[in-house]
Amino acid sequence: MDMMFWMELAVVIIAIFIGAKWGGAGLGAAGGIGLGVLVFGFGMQPGAPPVSVLLIITAVITCASILQGSGGLDFLVSIAEKLLRRNPKNITFMGPLVCYLFTLFCGTAYVAFSVYPVIAEVAIGARVRPERPLTMSVIGAQSGITGSPMSAATGAMIALLAVKGVTPLQIFSVAIPACLLGVLIGCAFMFKKR
Repeated sequence: MDMMFWMELAVVIIAIFIGAKWGGAGLGAAGGIGLGVLVFGFGMQPGAPPVSVLLIITAVITCASILQGSGGLDFLVSIAEKLLRRNPKNITFMGPLVCYLFTLFCGTAYVAFSVYPVIAEVAIGARVRPERPLTMSVIGAQSGITGSPMSAATGAMIALLAVKGVTPLQIFSVAIPACLLGVLIGCAFMFKKR
């Protein structure tokens, strides 16, 4: 590898470290500065914007906003709350499964934020350390993205694997059970943890 590669890599790593130190919006600003240095300083050509992924994200957020605005999300949270309160001792399993399903059917993990306070309250009431179900609930919500037909991650996966003849049904038949099994194994680990 030539010296130019190592210099470009150094710019990327420095931008990441600076952004991590700034945090939040500073991370995006440092990424933009790093990109500017690579494009204008090193003459790299920027790639085409991922228009289809951006459109998928816009569509999912629009649908989630409509779900929230119409009261649908409140309705789903009330159903989830009844289910979680009915099984308080199993909150370490039930909370993550609810978050997984919310994300799987909505396409974004943001809908799971509305369930986290309920999970924490039920866990405290059941004398279960709340970090156990909450940790797995975040992981469950993120795992739901992989199997959701509406998520940008799945759209990208379909686009990448379509050239190899892999169908969306094949992707879902692997991704959904695999992620669900991973969440259940994680829940079992957290349930047994002292």
